[in-house]
Amino acid sequence: MKVYLDAVSTTSVDPEVKDTYKKLLDEYYCNSDALYDDGVAIYDMQEKARELIENYLGIRKNEIIFTSGASEANSLAIKGLALKHPEKKHLITSIYEHSSVYNSFKQLENDFGYEVTYLPPDENGQITPQAVEKALRPDSLLVSIMQVNNEIGAVNDISEIGKTVKKHPGVYFHTDITQGLGKIDADLNNADMASFSAHKIHGLKGSGALYKKAHIELLPLISGGQQEYSMRGGTSNALCNIILAKTLRIALANKEKYHDQIMSLHEHLIKGLDPRVTVNYDKGLPTLINISTPLTSEVLLNALNEKGIMISSKSTCGSKKNEVNRTLRSMGIDEDHAIRVSFDYSNTPAEIAYFNETLKEILDKYA
Repeated sequence: MKVYLDAVSTTSVDPEVKDTYKKLLDEYYCNSDALYDDGVAIYDMQEKARELIENYLGIRKNEIIFTSGASEANSLAIKGLALKHPEKKHLITSIYEHSSVYNSFKQLENDFGYEVTYLPPDENGQITPQAVEKALRPDSLLVSIMQVNNEIGAVNDISEIGKTVKKHPGVYFHTDITQGLGKIDADLNNADMASFSAHKIHGLKGSGALYKKAHIELLPLISGGQQEYSMRGGTSNALCNIILAKTLRIALANKEKYHDQIMSLHEHLIKGLDPRVTVNYDKGLPTLINISTPLTSEVLLNALNEKGIMISSKSTCGSKKNEVNRTLRSMGIDEDHAIRVSFDYSNTPAEIAYFNETLKEILDKYA
């Protein structure tokens, strides 16, 4: 039996998304910036998709920039803003951001002379508006706080954080909503920029977007032509951009449709855990639970893999590097014994039961 419990890392492609994409590939291969009819047709489809995405997110027209995913969108938002406004050198983020955010700030700090404040989570695993308010200074330019942490599932109140930032003219608020999209509501009224990826919501890898309010000026990181309001040069990945609208529509519809199923899977998992297992964090997103066992995560992951269970101990963006787990360390959790269990509506109670049973067998054998 194969069981996939790493949905926080990536998801399977929705059958409807896959079928539509295949049909588009067969017919629409022209460059969307070409001036002949077939190119114009693809361009028009892409712009319609952009408009639909903006409608789904409740934002204004011409505020979506298509990217290769949230990592690129995060880099464009953070570095693009900072390098466009070098007169203000103070930036604020959290210690437990995704590596694409954290390393963007580190690069600005180490290579461009910016000063960065890295906020730790509180005892509830959250970054609070009060902590942001305390860190703000007259020379602050940007605050970037994720909506949902990808290691423990802690949910930050991005609406209230945005309100706090808006009290300070000239300071911008960016948020990475990748892990929360399609699972919880995202109020972007007080956000200046927001990033997300398709592959976390049963879409295509290499597809994502940056929401950016139209008046905000960024320095482009990919120089080229007129694509994406001259903010991202290069031939448009038009078909991925087009299908992103369908992906988002399905994800938002499924958020309500599968709520009870998700909560049931969460309850089955927690109730079925062996007494030797410690739940490190269970206050946030119900689809992600961080746990620890007496075994090291390396031993446990290998043992689970042999039984057909796919799971991870940390963000896959750093899984092949010997990087410290900033999230777990900031929470005082021993990263050497922790794993994260994540699922979605494609999982079943039988799969959760198999995981709990297999985990008990492994602990009986090795612990």
